[in-house]
Amino acid sequence: MMLSKPTIRTRCRDARQCLTEEKYRSECRRIVARAASVPQLLEARTVLSYWPKIETREIDIRPLNCWLHARGCTVLLPIIEPYSKRPRMHWGCFDHERNFVVNRWNISEPASRSNIPAEDIDLVVVPGLGFDISGHRIGYGGGFYDALFEHVDSFKLGMVIDDCLLDHLPADPHDVPVNYIVTASSVLKLRQQ
Repeated sequence: MMLSKPTIRTRCRDARQCLTEEKYRSECRRIVARAASVPQLLEARTVLSYWPKIETREIDIRPLNCWLHARGCTVLLPIIEPYSKRPRMHWGCFDHERNFVVNRWNISEPASRSNIPAEDIDLVVVPGLGFDISGHRIGYGGGFYDALFEHVDSFKLGMVIDDCLLDHLPADPHDVPVNYIVTASSVLKLRQQ
């Protein structure tokens, strides 16, 4: 029997919160180190990443964002349009937290939008509570990445703790799987673009 999305979200949140601080930091370091060797990330000139909520144990990719920026890559971070009738995401340039604001969900985001067009984004680092081995993800349920992928057709890289890489997630016809998933112990190459 397939578990419901709310049940899966709860299980993934619980798995993340059960990590000790040391284990969480260790998994994040290993995930970031593995991600930094993904060829498509190394070749990317413009990356849409995200800024993690450390208190909810999202993968701490701040070092990856800084490393990409130091290599000359343009790093974009999401800006969520909070009151639109349909989920809508924009992006702004990463500048080492100097111009961040906190949105209504307590997520740090750039204070101003970038005019970089969607077609210039080479790779998207996709956050998720969990992923399955087919590349499908379960997020927080807002639909922002589903809406994004209607307009941004870039290479998609997911990162997740080992305990939240699942065999199967419920997927809707509009769900777009990622191309790679990186965990602390493995890199899954799922499909090329």
